[in-house]
Amino acid sequence: MNRQYEAIIIINPSITQEEIDAIISKIKNILADLKGNFIEEKQPEKMKLPYKMKKFKDGFYYYMKFEIAADLVANFRDRIKLIEGIIRITISLIVVKTAKIKNKDKKTKMAEGVQENAEEITEQQQDKTEMSDLDEETAK
Repeated sequence: MNRQYEAIIIINPSITQEEIDAIISKIKNILADLKGNFIEEKQPEKMKLPYKMKKFKDGFYYYMKFEIAADLVANFRDRIKLIEGIIRITISLIVVKTAKIKNKDKKTKMAEGVQENAEEITEQQQDKTEMSDLDEETAK
């Protein structure tokens, strides 16, 4: 089963734009080899790193969103680490939260039951008032 992941890849800041494009195409080829689906990307932008990584103070941040089988993620990460010019890669799973339907069904059934009980009580009260009105009329 394929799952969605996002990756932030930090690329060496001292390389040219052509080399960055070559690295990105290598990453996409690795993903295609592992039968993953490429979903989205953001163009690399140069930013300051939070701390020194491999003696660099800044780097190109490249964001990509993709879909791949869960057992192939480690292989994908390891193959990307071997590309020259990659400083760091972080891959995280995208978790989609779904609502719990069972609990909502119970709550709506309870609410419907309460509403039906309230309607029955009001009907019974109306019947009692009608009966008392009839009794008053017969008493006169």
